[in-house]
Amino acid sequence: MLFKGIPASHGIAIGSAFLLKVEELRHARRSLDSPADAEQEIRRFKTAVSEVRHDLENIADSMGDVVEGRQILEFLLLLLQDPTINKEVESEILCEMVNAEYALSTTLRGVMEKFTVMADPYIRERVADVRDVGRRVIEKLMGTEKEALKNLDQPAVLVAKDLDPSETAGLRPGQILAIVTDMGGRTSHTTILARGLGIPAVVGLQGITSEINPRDTLIVDGIHGHVIINPTGKELKYYRDIRDKFQEAENLLQRMNPGPAVTEDGVRFELAANIELPHEVEFVNKLEADGIGLFRTEFLRLIQENGEDEEDHFQIYNKVASEMMPKPVIIRTCDMGGDKFRTGLDSVREANPFLGYRAIRIGLDRPAELSIQLRAILRASVHGNIRLMFPMVTHIEQLRGLRDLLGMVKNDLSARGIPFNEKMQVGIMVETPAAVIALDLMLPYVDFVSIGTNDLTQYTLAVDRGNPKVADLYDSFHPAVLRQIDTVVRLCHSRRKWVGICGSMAGEPLAVPLLIGFGVDEFSVAPSLIPDVKKMIGVVTTCAAREMAEKSLSIETGLKVRALVHSYVVGKYPEILLDENDWKTGG
Repeated sequence: MLFKGIPASHGIAIGSAFLLKVEELRHARRSLDSPADAEQEIRRFKTAVSEVRHDLENIADSMGDVVEGRQILEFLLLLLQDPTINKEVESEILCEMVNAEYALSTTLRGVMEKFTVMADPYIRERVADVRDVGRRVIEKLMGTEKEALKNLDQPAVLVAKDLDPSETAGLRPGQILAIVTDMGGRTSHTTILARGLGIPAVVGLQGITSEINPRDTLIVDGIHGHVIINPTGKELKYYRDIRDKFQEAENLLQRMNPGPAVTEDGVRFELAANIELPHEVEFVNKLEADGIGLFRTEFLRLIQENGEDEEDHFQIYNKVASEMMPKPVIIRTCDMGGDKFRTGLDSVREANPFLGYRAIRIGLDRPAELSIQLRAILRASVHGNIRLMFPMVTHIEQLRGLRDLLGMVKNDLSARGIPFNEKMQVGIMVETPAAVIALDLMLPYVDFVSIGTNDLTQYTLAVDRGNPKVADLYDSFHPAVLRQIDTVVRLCHSRRKWVGICGSMAGEPLAVPLLIGFGVDEFSVAPSLIPDVKKMIGVVTTCAAREMAEKSLSIETGLKVRALVHSYVVGKYPEILLDENDWKTGG
């Protein structure tokens, strides 16, 4: 029986199923008799939180070289210590006179509901983190802690509705062969850790746990997102051959990893990383990235008690800048709204949030809040490697207003004798057709440009990338998108402006030759994709890339563009790592 899901971590695994049952985060309400009982419940809650923190710290210390696992646990520790959540739980206990377990589960379900409705996959998938922390604290309160994974006595395929991040972080490569889940996406912690451990994973299988029995034999194809339950002998032989070929391809990629990203004819390209949180810097440096091409800051605002605390912002930016020295760090101001929630952000319900109150529109409407972030970024800029980037600029008046606000913040810092980098570069993201068409008017006000292909594709094709009903229409290889990328690069270079690309397209192997051909100066991708992109850059010549890019501008469909690129890289780049669905129907 074949199931199709999301290929989360490349590889092929064959083994027995180990089912992990995960209960929902709910607990019965128990009414308290007196304020003294409420104070006792608060003490119980604080003790449980302290014990869970100790457990997570111990697991993190045991991670060794598994950087991804430590990063996951560090984030959970950050969430566990969130003062806003802790205060809400304590308030629920005192005001409603209820037990700690019920107060915690009620509070965290509210947080999870807010995260679940977001279109941004990274933020939406943080629901697993909230649930993980809540379960651990409740288990401490109840005195019942899960032992399921400790019963994994031999390597197996781990199957679950979803996995708690702290559980997956404690796994070892030899303990599990692969991971299969009903839920999750390409940015979930399960995905990140599976890639770090080098094991296959398929997620988002929507109900496969109800079809699998313990000890069933499974084939997990993390390349194409397929899971086969109790395969035939013919299927077993076929996938064993594929597994061997994949291992050969992986060995080739590992040999190509050290050093810079250089084309076959010796042209070097900047290969940077996109990050969300400061602890990811360790992984970025481990992969020898050329810098951070996109530091998204909105998620920091979601987990901070006070998103307008300048010192909190400064400490984070300062840490990242110092740890990346002398490599560049591009910090994007908060891109809130649209698909990214923040309490108190919206005064009215929006029918079309992607077209509404978001990003710079909020910043200019609330200059005092934006100024706090700008001050923190400027203070951290003394390291000399920070660059500032504004998202979703569509009007020249917005850009002028942003430069004026930045100038006022600089004047204030100067008056107070606070040092900053006077020459800090300032750039914008090009994410809409409006920005592409009016770019010549905007370039005099900026030092660089970064193309956000996710939103550029969405706005160009009028496709909500979070809507499964129209997901098949979302295609960054569409002629209209490729022509805009070409236009942006040509215009930037004619004005001697640096141009990077930080959307998902930069991490797609078949897109890399095209982007080289268009002439982008930098690729910025998820850290885990850096080896793949570096390998693809290494097998391409700039001359051939330019020819493909030029041809792509007159090709009718995205599928045919993919087929064109595939015909060039076949035999050069590991065939097993290319999604056959991307090109086979393109001719």
